[in-house]
Amino acid sequence: MDTKPKAVPSGRWFNPQLVQLKVTLFLLFGATSALTPYLTIHMQSIGLTVEEVASVYLTLLFTSCLSPPLTGYLIDRFGRYKPVLLTSIVLNAVSHHLIHFIPARNVIVTYRSWNVSLAGDGAALLLHGTSCPLQAYLNSSCSSNSSTSLPTYLTGSDTSCADLPIPDCALPALSAGTLSLLEPIPPASEYDATFWTYLAVRFVAASMLASTLTITDPIALDMVEQHGGDFGREKLYSSVGMAIFTPLTGLMIDAWSSGSGPSETVYTPAFYTYDLLLLGSLGSVSLMPIGRKIPSESVMQDTRRLLRLPPVLAFLAFLFLLGNFWGFIESYLFVIMKAMGSPNYLLGLTYTVGTVASIPMMYLLERITQRVGHVNLLVVAFFAHALRILGYSWITNPYWCFPIELNEAISCYFMWVVATTYCAVLAPNSLVATLIGIAGMVHFCLGKGVGAFVGGFLIARVGLVLAFRYVGYMAVGCGVLYKLVHLLWLHRYDGRALPDRDPVRAVEELVKRRASILPKVDQFGSVVSFGGFARTKAEDAHDKVNDEEQTPVEKGSIEP
Repeated sequence: MDTKPKAVPSGRWFNPQLVQLKVTLFLLFGATSALTPYLTIHMQSIGLTVEEVASVYLTLLFTSCLSPPLTGYLIDRFGRYKPVLLTSIVLNAVSHHLIHFIPARNVIVTYRSWNVSLAGDGAALLLHGTSCPLQAYLNSSCSSNSSTSLPTYLTGSDTSCADLPIPDCALPALSAGTLSLLEPIPPASEYDATFWTYLAVRFVAASMLASTLTITDPIALDMVEQHGGDFGREKLYSSVGMAIFTPLTGLMIDAWSSGSGPSETVYTPAFYTYDLLLLGSLGSVSLMPIGRKIPSESVMQDTRRLLRLPPVLAFLAFLFLLGNFWGFIESYLFVIMKAMGSPNYLLGLTYTVGTVASIPMMYLLERITQRVGHVNLLVVAFFAHALRILGYSWITNPYWCFPIELNEAISCYFMWVVATTYCAVLAPNSLVATLIGIAGMVHFCLGKGVGAFVGGFLIARVGLVLAFRYVGYMAVGCGVLYKLVHLLWLHRYDGRALPDRDPVRAVEELVKRRASILPKVDQFGSVVSFGGFARTKAEDAHDKVNDEEQTPVEKGSIEP
């Protein structure tokens, strides 16, 4: 196979060889964003408790780590992308659609009644009872999209409860006298047939999803190498798909649910939209001019070398913590917004805000990185996560999500591009692919899975609002810790781990390829593929022949 890139002729504003790649990325990531963001609240709709949801995410943690290597093995074994991708898409669609047919658990919800009245000054609430409610959001006889939070005290004592949000539609009744509120008492975890059936089906579905999205990066890179183009611009179409279909699916869910019961949400549009988009991607993949893959060398020896460097160890450790915070908010964002009374279309728009806000930042990456530095930008990502998580613990009106979600452009999208370019500084050129693969697994697999698992049990113990607040404070602490570790210890390794490397040149080279506009909607990260940025032997030989035309980023190596 000829591996020499084919430049796009001058005067052509698009490359016809890459049209099917754009369509495929748009459809695959659009499909994923149409369904996976709603799966957490769908689990709750069929009766799974928060602890059971956390258990599901813990199991999926193993799926996310095992699927990419298995997919890579199949590609290496047969040397072809297309059959593996087509098979994974079909199994992906079938297994996810089976989730829709899992019967809901017959849950008997019990309620505890609370009576509240206005204090004499009208600025606080008096709660008639002997203890505070366990839930921050209580059910009223009416519901509205806006509410008013008032400090709450137990009658007959000075005991203060958390601020209690009252729907604006219930304020007249409160002013007239005593308002009756209901607190839902969550049932105990059952781990019955419904849970085990869901877990089995979701395990297969998540494996196929991870396999499908894992293959997209190496395919995109391979086609860009063959036909010319810019990797970041191709990946931009996956971001467009994510920005469009998440809110569109939310609107359809609201429309389908309008004729159902007052508390029933119908998720059928999400599943069928997922099926239709994957069906379209089957056609586009069939038409893509995908070449055969030359098997890459083992990365095990390179991995052992990399893990001996203290800056690399610290980078991966704090990237894991960033994944924890990302996994927590991505898994339970819709849960807390639904508790505030958010409509489903608003849930989808949270994805659109972050995606659209991140696009112009990608083109400022090189300038910002040179001025601020990689470690400082990763520290800023911790603070952006903290503002996002704490913001949801402070608001009671879900429409305040728009300014909060602007932080996502920094904490998720921009953060991952900074992390990938930092890999080019920490590792020699021959090991950049290895480090990016490890970083992707640590952040998107281990970090996200642990964050979702621990977050679920924290919510079950202290409630939604306090869980978000505690996790937000922990994000602040981790950001401060990373900065202190760098100031007191890691700064001495800056520029010394690889003495013959030009960090500026390394970053410029990787930024030039726009390494991965973050596939945030990917439940496990599409860059977890170990071969995502790997160069084949033929490509290395081609670069060696053209060494005078294309100066390598770095010619040294890490000594064992």
